[in-house]
Amino acid sequence: MAKIASIITGLREHGRLWFMRGIAVLILAFLFFIAIGGISQNDKWKITRVEVVGTQTVDSDTVEALVREKLKGNYYIAYARENSQIFPSREIEEGLLNVFPRLASAYVERIDAHTISVKVSERKPYALWCGEVYSPDIRELIGCFFVDNTGFVFDRAPTFSEGVYLEIYGALLGASEEGILRAHIPPAQFILTHTLVSSLMRELGDPLRIIMKPEGEMVVTMKKSDKYPMLAGVELRFKDTASAETIMKNLLAALPVQFPPDVTPKKKLLYIDMRFGNKIFFGFEN
Repeated sequence: MAKIASIITGLREHGRLWFMRGIAVLILAFLFFIAIGGISQNDKWKITRVEVVGTQTVDSDTVEALVREKLKGNYYIAYARENSQIFPSREIEEGLLNVFPRLASAYVERIDAHTISVKVSERKPYALWCGEVYSPDIRELIGCFFVDNTGFVFDRAPTFSEGVYLEIYGALLGASEEGILRAHIPPAQFILTHTLVSSLMRELGDPLRIIMKPEGEMVVTMKKSDKYPMLAGVELRFKDTASAETIMKNLLAALPVQFPPDVTPKKKLLYIDMRFGNKIFFGFEN
């Protein structure tokens, strides 16, 4: 029994010793943490200048204000966020993209001990999204939103007359009661129309609007065509399951047959229907 008691006493003393050593290590670590935090507050590394590069429509002062807001305070109570060695670059970049949907990218880097650079790029308007349903009574495009070349809705648009930008009508993904910003056109439909619009502009003329109907049908209305002037105002109708390559192949094959060179149509062309496989139907005014 005496031997067992001696062993227990030894274990207790050993445990107490390790406990005291652990407490000492924690105290030293805490003091080191505080000391390094104090060093981080030194003005030697304090960010005093923020350079904003790349803004065009977005106000650079507003961007700088957001960056300086992100630099306020400390990490873990002790470490200065405005220290140029440890400032929150990733958090600033994410914050800018969240606050300004017009920004396509944001990159923040240290220039020197007191300066950081904020390089941004803005989205370019590709088209206008003007609602889910098109009305032929529209004369001015009011309440539309800018869409970039990925189908992303990034800003409210001022009032435009018809024909200034390509118009898009149809349902959006990501739209909510809070608003339209940051919603986007369904990817498959946007890729189809974007590819087709590019081909039309290269081969035939300029499209005016795109209508994405809920039943899987799509309509592209032409604005003008130097090669085939009768296409102005004509609707190109097709399924959203079709490929832009097939649509263009069939269209380019049918147009010279239907409209031979130097022959003026007797009736006004209204639409070209390509919803039925490789068959094409030309609809004329009665």
